[in-house]
Amino acid sequence: MQKKTRTLLVIGLFILSMAIVLTVLVLTQPKEEAEEVTETSELQVLNHVRDDVLILKVTNENGDFTVRNGAQGFVIDDLSDFNQNSTVMGAMARCAAELKAQALVEENASDLDKYGLSESAPVARADVSLKDGTEYTIFFGIDAPDGSTRYVRLGGSNDVYTVLLNSSGYFMYDDTDFLSLIVTEEITNNNTAPTIDWMTVTRKDLDYDIKFEDDSKNYASDEVSMASSQVMIEPVYAYLDITNSNAIMYGMWGLTAADVAAVHPTEEDFKQYGLDDPFCTVDIDAELQNYHLDIGNVAAYKLDETGSETSDPAQFYCYYRGIDLIYVFDASEVPWTSFMPIDILSSMMTSNYIYKLDTIDIDYYGDDPWEYRFKISGDEEAATVSGTMDGEIFDGEEFKILYQFILRCPIDDLCFDDPPEDALIAKMDIRKGDGGGDLVEFYDAGANRVTVKLNGHTSFSQPIGYLQVLRQNLDAFKNGAKGSELKTVW
Repeated sequence: MQKKTRTLLVIGLFILSMAIVLTVLVLTQPKEEAEEVTETSELQVLNHVRDDVLILKVTNENGDFTVRNGAQGFVIDDLSDFNQNSTVMGAMARCAAELKAQALVEENASDLDKYGLSESAPVARADVSLKDGTEYTIFFGIDAPDGSTRYVRLGGSNDVYTVLLNSSGYFMYDDTDFLSLIVTEEITNNNTAPTIDWMTVTRKDLDYDIKFEDDSKNYASDEVSMASSQVMIEPVYAYLDITNSNAIMYGMWGLTAADVAAVHPTEEDFKQYGLDDPFCTVDIDAELQNYHLDIGNVAAYKLDETGSETSDPAQFYCYYRGIDLIYVFDASEVPWTSFMPIDILSSMMTSNYIYKLDTIDIDYYGDDPWEYRFKISGDEEAATVSGTMDGEIFDGEEFKILYQFILRCPIDDLCFDDPPEDALIAKMDIRKGDGGGDLVEFYDAGANRVTVKLNGHTSFSQPIGYLQVLRQNLDAFKNGAKGSELKTVW
């Protein structure tokens, strides 16, 4: 019995020893890396509330300005004539009220000049007045060597801290940096585009004005899917491509500047920025309102891959009538400075709705004259066309394909020089039942090209190939060819 008792005692001691060893191992082993947490702490130098800031006076190398917290939020009284970015000023006030430092660099520093923090010559300062009467000053110094912070201290203390550049950067701004750069409201679903009654673009590099007017009264909006409701009337009459012309026709809405160059500009300012005699002007009348933009000198040029300045403008000085500021606009915001009329024209020279057609008379002159006569009747509701070609009934569906080719009469270039009358080689007269239509006359210009008069006005130049292929298609259609058999390339 005693032997058995001793055996059990030995076993118990062994188990107890192992338990102690396991406990020590568990308690002394290193923790998993995932359990390690590193926190970045900031020092709360000031702990006020942004909305308790009443007045904030900022002084820096650009001068000084005062921000006031009033019924309209944070505003600069001296710029009350203009829309201001109260959101940015609110962010600045928050930084001044809730100043957070990244580190305490030196307590009770004896040499403040090395930080740019001397009271007589700081890089910037902010004098803050709270609504409860509390007043204090924040001094801002030079950038710290880490490249992401700046030295600061509070007035009455020589303790030097570092704060992030992005939070202290507001105090380096000029007052004009807080002006809203939104010049006109953007067109949205809730803010539909106005009807442009007329528009004129004048440029010094062109010897003609470019003029547009509303033409929606002359055709239904669904008649030509790719035509704009505006047409160009000078230097020639032409339809606009609805996509390519959008920035030109509606770019006046949603104008946003890159910077402000002058507030309440003087005559000297207008002359300095080239706005006394603008390079380009855009004048629009839309729904009884006038919109006018003057575009002056180039403010900056684009850089090439080596960083060298090119001859391509990157920015322009501009004056939007009604806002007494001279702005800087990116070149992309003012496309009127560089577009050419041909860039925004529809590929169709004519635009006559097929269901409203009455007659089409096509004549060829010269050594092999020929004429083609169409009489057409359309039913828009049924989407059908019927009629005759030279007295013979044609298939309406096949005629639709032929008419698509006629509409594709191309605009290759603009032309302003009247051709000699004896150079006329073909004529196409399209008439609608309501009396409208187009007369297109083709004149031989040599070098396999023709000059085109649209409704009596010399307007375009194009390859002669279209006219040649059109005749081939007319002959084929007259002889019973299907629309799919007609040529589409010239």
